[in-house]
Amino acid sequence: MEQIAAYVSLFGVVLIARPVTLFSALSHSDAPIPPATGDLDALLPNTTVSSPDRLAADYDSVTPTQRAMAVGIAMLGVIGAAGAYTTIRWIGKRAHPLISVNYFATWCTIVSVVAMFTIPGVGFLLPNSLRDWCYLIFLGVCGFVMVCLLHSAAVLCFLTDTA
Repeated sequence: MEQIAAYVSLFGVVLIARPVTLFSALSHSDAPIPPATGDLDALLPNTTVSSPDRLAADYDSVTPTQRAMAVGIAMLGVIGAAGAYTTIRWIGKRAHPLISVNYFATWCTIVSVVAMFTIPGVGFLLPNSLRDWCYLIFLGVCGFVMVCLLHSAAVLCFLTDTA
């Protein structure tokens, strides 16, 4: 079962990466992929500059190099998550689940503040409508519940292994 899950995951990574050699026959347009010149108006000539997320829906202008970099960064996140899950399982019942949740939240806050001040173009932006606040609260509640359930599941696995 683990090998089947690994193959399905690898297939998913290939689908996300969309390598040009496999997907060139399935391309919808005959136009070549534009180079990453830094000229955003060349990529989307029909959009206005006032739209802050105008590139979010333009999936076809992503170069294979950008896509490979994104998959590599995602894989780095997977390695980090696997390390976190392994550490949580190693901690087991020696710590309350909220300790790891609060530790994770503290480090996320520290990393986010450092990133806001060091990465150009990244700033602080508050939600400006009730809908945005509701999305943010819902995301926070779901994240909190997910981490608590994940830690509880790791503790249960630990307890069943030692029993």
